[in-house]
Amino acid sequence: MNENAMDRPLPRDTAATLAAVGVRDASGTQPWPAPDIAILRGPRGAPPAFPTTVLPPFCARFVAEASEGAGAPEAFVGAALLAIAGGVIGNARWVSPWPQWAHPPVFNVALIGLPSSGKSPALSVLTGLVTRLEAEDNADWSARRRDGERAAVEAAERRRVFEEEVKAAVKQGAPPPPMPEAAMAPAAPQRRRLFSMDPTTEKAARLSAANPRGLLLFRDELAGWLGNMNRYAGGSGGDRAFWLEAYNGGAFTPDRVRDGAEGAAVPHLAWSVIGAIPPDRVASLLLAGDDDGMMARFLPIWPERVPPRRPSAMADTEGAFRCLRRLRALPWAEAPAPRVVPVAEAALGLFDEWRLAAAELEAGAAGLMVGWLGKLPGLALRISLTLEYLAWAEAEDGTPEPAAVGLRAMQGAVMFLQLFAVPMARRVFGAAALPEAERDAARLAKWLARQAPLPRVVNARVLRQSTAGIGIPDAVRIEAALVELAELGWVREAPVETGTMGRRRKDWVINPNLAEVLPET
Repeated sequence: MNENAMDRPLPRDTAATLAAVGVRDASGTQPWPAPDIAILRGPRGAPPAFPTTVLPPFCARFVAEASEGAGAPEAFVGAALLAIAGGVIGNARWVSPWPQWAHPPVFNVALIGLPSSGKSPALSVLTGLVTRLEAEDNADWSARRRDGERAAVEAAERRRVFEEEVKAAVKQGAPPPPMPEAAMAPAAPQRRRLFSMDPTTEKAARLSAANPRGLLLFRDELAGWLGNMNRYAGGSGGDRAFWLEAYNGGAFTPDRVRDGAEGAAVPHLAWSVIGAIPPDRVASLLLAGDDDGMMARFLPIWPERVPPRRPSAMADTEGAFRCLRRLRALPWAEAPAPRVVPVAEAALGLFDEWRLAAAELEAGAAGLMVGWLGKLPGLALRISLTLEYLAWAEAEDGTPEPAAVGLRAMQGAVMFLQLFAVPMARRVFGAAALPEAERDAARLAKWLARQAPLPRVVNARVLRQSTAGIGIPDAVRIEAALVELAELGWVREAPVETGTMGRRRKDWVINPNLAEVLPET
């Protein structure tokens, strides 16, 4: 056990309490019950491992090495990589199993975890690549800006000449000449954008109109993004509706007054949202209230925290950048209409089987999970297209672009959803919806299980002041968690010594039977 409050000599009043109750059974009269250790598994069991085998070879190796370097779970890097790759493809390629049904490779990812669980380092590995890609897209920005200013001056001069001609015609009683197109003020050049971090919906619509391929939204704190929605409209604005639409890739034409005389019409509104959020905020911002479909549009990723260790290899970030660059360079002559990629006949049978399996899952679910499961067929299409193009992006130069989404990519998408995404969603929908005290009790139980030797007694305030790594911010919540653990037979409130004066110290004695039933760590 690391040096902490449990290693130090017990305070005098705690030692006296233990002497009064007896260290061996901590009660003097009542025997200890068998402790319930199911809380260590959580309400839905342990989180599933990220299936790196569904990724093409280079991407699988990159996820493993980048995760190790960032001190983050592979699930964080792997899921974010899939979402970012799909967002980089954007509207350039859609996938369709048959006519009248098509999806963009757009999906949202919520990296869920307590502070120091590796969310931000995992995300920064990939956002750095996207930032670099956007900078490369704008290597000609200075030249384009100069050309734009020259065009504006030229248009202004042509307009001046035109206005003089109109004045002369009016004086002579002649019809004025038509206004030449060259006299119209040109649109100002804009930087090519690939991502944003905190746009208003109005700004996001304008960014989409100027970048019809689609964009990525990165938020290190998704809670701030979700909490600020509709803040300018008393909670009744259209922010959530906008971002719900951004998942579908449909047309968006704003007509509100604040959008101006010419609202930014977007033929295919497509944004992939990737960000981090603590479990408590998932419960209050995504799982609370009416089901408007927001949670159904997120892949929730909540793995266990990994212990820090020195990386055994350096991730090939240059190789990852080349893959993203190749996706970004996909030709798109028919813009702004997406080029639709069909699903190969060999993959359609598996896709149909997955649709039936997803329908059975949906029929047996309840609450918000129903809406999430309803998105599984579309998610299979979106992820399979992303996997197909990731495999192409890491192939040798000159490899022809995929003509269809093949069986291997569809197998990877179904495996990803069946073995990872669905169990992970069950964990999130179950655990994050628990009352705060039960979530905290699980954290404290896992912390206790890691202590060797097991403490004889704990105190909420001592834990708060002296011990790191529990993830519970104050003594009141630790006290509530201890009450929950008492119901499971883990702890028992120590009795107060007869004649004790002043403020009562709340010590909790640990069930000595725990040492025999806790799994080894």
